[in-house]
Amino acid sequence: MPSIPTDTARAEALPAYQDPRVRNRNLQWMRALAALFVLLYHASVYLGQVVGDASFLRVFDGRFGLIGVAIFFATSGYLMAEILPKADPWRFLLHRVVRIYPIFFVVLLSLLLVRRRLGEVDLWAVTLVPVGEGRIYYLGVEWTLLFETTFYVFLFLCSLAGLRHKLPWIAGLWLVVIAIGTVLFSSLQPTLTPKIEFLPLMAVNSAFALGLLIPHLRDRGLFQPAAATLAVGFILLLSIFPFGYDRWLASFAAVLLVGLVASHRPRQDGRPGLVSRLADRYGDWSYALYLCHAPLVVAIYLKHPPLPSWGLWTLAVLVPLAVAVPYGLLDLALYRRLKGWVDRSSQTTCTLMACAYTAFFIAVAATASLVGTGPTPILTRQPVAKPVPPPAETAVPTLIPEPATPQPPTPETTRP
Repeated sequence: MPSIPTDTARAEALPAYQDPRVRNRNLQWMRALAALFVLLYHASVYLGQVVGDASFLRVFDGRFGLIGVAIFFATSGYLMAEILPKADPWRFLLHRVVRIYPIFFVVLLSLLLVRRRLGEVDLWAVTLVPVGEGRIYYLGVEWTLLFETTFYVFLFLCSLAGLRHKLPWIAGLWLVVIAIGTVLFSSLQPTLTPKIEFLPLMAVNSAFALGLLIPHLRDRGLFQPAAATLAVGFILLLSIFPFGYDRWLASFAAVLLVGLVASHRPRQDGRPGLVSRLADRYGDWSYALYLCHAPLVVAIYLKHPPLPSWGLWTLAVLVPLAVAVPYGLLDLALYRRLKGWVDRSSQTTCTLMACAYTAFFIAVAATASLVGTGPTPILTRQPVAKPVPPPAETAVPTLIPEPATPQPPTPETTRP
């Protein structure tokens, strides 16, 4: 008589990526590397634009920013493709809300308190809803969160429509739309904060859409180790083509890398070493690092302590890595507690809260598109240096500036 397989035996028979007992540590490392790439790029580009030394930018150029953001987006697409088909749509959206907003508000409030300018908060910007250009994004990286929140609301609506098991088809159709938008609206692609009607056409979304396809492609054995060579080739080609096409190349590279990590999750016996534990932790803290790093980098350069350029650059890398630790721990604690609260809430409560957030999101986006958001707020203090936004990434955050000479209002900064 054949023996009945135990849970352990069943798990042993599963591919590594399907074994629930095994945490995908490589995916954590991928997140940590993505955040580090963006940090290295910003430390280098702002050193050139604020201090005037572009030597590090010749190494850590725009490709680091492009691939870092693409990895984050592709990872989100992959994880949502795994989660959405099994999740209650109302709790799915609320889990995303409590993941994105709490630590964002904490980091933003910290910056405003340091600047002692709580009254300068831009309420349109802190909604993290795409409302178009002309708003003040203090952390300098919020533009990616506009795409994230829109992606989550889109998936929530797809789930409500009964399409959560049709994600490969949805991703395929979206890729067609993005490709058309890349060709017909090429001048739109460098825009970091588009309005809602243009956001789905942006080439940067290709990482989300391709990420949704990772489980489908993984199950067909597409992600083999040799694909890493192709990913490196895509990365080397970045900055050769126009900006929108560079976004596509970065997305292809990121999806190959994330797909490889998702497909090959090796077991590890014994206690991991120090480097492995640090990589794990910074994977957990990657979102906090991403949020806090740009203001710290620019603040160091604006204060310009008496150090050579290489010392300033090293300080601009190490300080965010250190500051990210307490923020990361707080981020995880907040998310764990709030996620548990969502899970314990009744179905009626979750439904009402998810509907309220979705209605708020749609109302803000529609108002910005149909009526506008008014002029950019006039700050009482302007930055000493406001770098030109680099082509691959975000504009400089607003922080710790010297007092500026008051300027008379212009027609562009006053209401008619």
